[in-house]
Amino acid sequence: MLQRFLRSPIGPMLIFVSMIGFFIISLLSNESSKLPVRYSFLLFVAFAFIWLVLIQLHNRKNLKQQIKALGVIPPEFREMDEGQQWLTFKACRNVYIYYSFALPVIAGICFALGNYKLVPLLSIGILGLGQYIVYWLTIRELNRY
Repeated sequence: MLQRFLRSPIGPMLIFVSMIGFFIISLLSNESSKLPVRYSFLLFVAFAFIWLVLIQLHNRKNLKQQIKALGVIPPEFREMDEGQQWLTFKACRNVYIYYSFALPVIAGICFALGNYKLVPLLSIGILGLGQYIVYWLTIRELNRY
């Protein structure tokens, strides 16, 4: 169960969303109320810390299937055999197609609404969240067959 959770994009997605949330709250807060900024940063650090602890627990139990916590290759890539490599290929292909449509749309939105500081940050958040969702949905769909 733990390995399935750690190899899913849910953990990195939660960390990414909490980081974007921290940045958004930081931009929106004024000098007098720094409490929401502290709480959002604490939430981001808590998600990251829990993620690292869970990876350490998994690595102690599964010495042959360890996950690198700060590796270059995301933990959701499970390329142990040709079938899993094919699943990763199809999911990454769908994410690439998503970006080929999403990047021009987001660039147009940033250009049109460039006066607002929040728009580029929200755009990056939407792109990243969309990437995780497309990857996860593709893997989920392909695992049914």
